Amino acid sequence: MPEHRRFLRFFWYKENNPELSLIEYQMRVHVFGNRPSPAVATYGLRYAVRGADKDVREHVHRDFYVDDAFISLPSREKAISLLARTQKVLQDEGDIRLHKIASNDIEIMNEFPKEDLSKDLKDLNFEEDNLPQQQSLGLKWDLHSDVFQFSAPETQRPFSRPGLLSAMNSVYDPLGFLAPFSVSGKMLLREVCAKGVCWDEELPAHFLEPWNAWNDALGQLNGYEVPRMFIKSSFSTLENFMVYIYSDASEKGIAAVAYLIADMEDRKDMGFIMGKAKVAPNSGHSIPRLELCGAVLGIELGQCISEHLDIMPSAIRYFMDSKVVLGYIHNRTRRFYTYVSNRVARIHDFSEPDQWSYVPTNLNPADAATRPSLQDVISALAKWHLQGPD
Repeated sequence: MPEHRRFLRFFWYKENNPELSLIEYQMRVHVFGNRPSPAVATYGLRYAVRGADKDVREHVHRDFYVDDAFISLPSREKAISLLARTQKVLQDEGDIRLHKIASNDIEIMNEFPKEDLSKDLKDLNFEEDNLPQQQSLGLKWDLHSDVFQFSAPETQRPFSRPGLLSAMNSVYDPLGFLAPFSVSGKMLLREVCAKGVCWDEELPAHFLEPWNAWNDALGQLNGYEVPRMFIKSSFSTLENFMVYIYSDASEKGIAAVAYLIADMEDRKDMGFIMGKAKVAPNSGHSIPRLELCGAVLGIELGQCISEHLDIMPSAIRYFMDSKVVLGYIHNRTRRFYTYVSNRVARIHDFSEPDQWSYVPTNLNPADAATRPSLQDVISALAKWHLQGPD
C-alpha cells in the first residue's frame, strides 16, 4: 500500500550519478532478501487462504517453510485434492502460482500440467525414466526409492581451524540422522580450540590422525540412506502408537533420540523420528548432572514431536540408563540444589515421573552419539536408527 512505502527507504545518488548529492528514495515493492521478507511472504500466503477450506488453511499455516511446502498424506487422492485446491486458492486470492511439484508417486504428478512440475521432472517420461533426486530443505530426497540420501562433500580442506570448521558445516543434518557422526566432529573441534591454536595456523601434528579418521568416516557416508517414512504404514492412519525417547550422556557428549512404536494387528513396527546430540561442557559437571542434561534434551525432543506431529505428551515414554537421574525425577519431596531442581522442574512441566523408565546401557541407542566411533561410523548409525543387531 502507498502509505507503507516509507517503511523501507534508503539514500542514493541523485539520477544515479556519484557526482551529485545523496537523496532519499523509497521502495515501491517488497525487496527479496530484506530481513523481514520471509515473514512478509509467510503473511501473504496465509492471508490469501484466510477464507479457504480448513485443510487448505492448515496446510499453508503448518506445512510451508517460506515458499516451500512439504506434506505427507495417506492416499494419492487426498494429496491431489489438497494440492489442487491450494493451487486454486493461492492463484485466485493472491495471484500466487504454486508449482515445482515433486512426489514419489507418479500418478500424482501425472494429474498436474508439466509446467507445474519441478524443473528436472518436466521433460521426463515417468513410465520409462528414473526419477531424479530432489533437494528438500538441504536434504537429498530420492523419489524412486523414497529415501533421504547423503553424499560425502569435498574434504580437501586446509589442516587448520577454518578448514576443520568448514568440513563440519558441510554436513547438513537438521533431523539428526547423522548425529553420532556430526557430534564427533564437534568434539574434535573443541579439542583443537582448547589447545589455543590460532585461527589460521596449521594444527599440531598429533591432530592429523583423528582428522584423517574423521575424513575417512565422512567418506563412509557417501550413499547412506534413511527412509523418509517413519514406518511402512501411514502415520496419520495409526490408532495405537507410542513415541519412545532415549537419552544418554558421557564426559564427551549428550544425546537424545526418538522412535515411533506402532502396534499393528500382526506385528509391532518401529521407526526413527529424529535425534539430537551436543558436546558436553568442558568441566565442572558430574556424570549425573550430564545425564540430567540428557533428560532435558529428551524433553525438548518430546515437545518438538508433540507440537509438529499432534501427539499428546502422555503418549511419549522416556528411557535412560542413569538411576540417579531417575531418582531425581521420581522424587517429589526432597529439595535439590538449584541446578538440579530447575532441570527437574522443566522435566515435570512436560512429563510425569511414571513416563520415565530405566534401560541398560547396552540397549540404549542414544549411547551411540555420546561415545561416537569413527572406525565404523555406519555401525554406529545402524544402532542410532535401530537397524543393527541390538
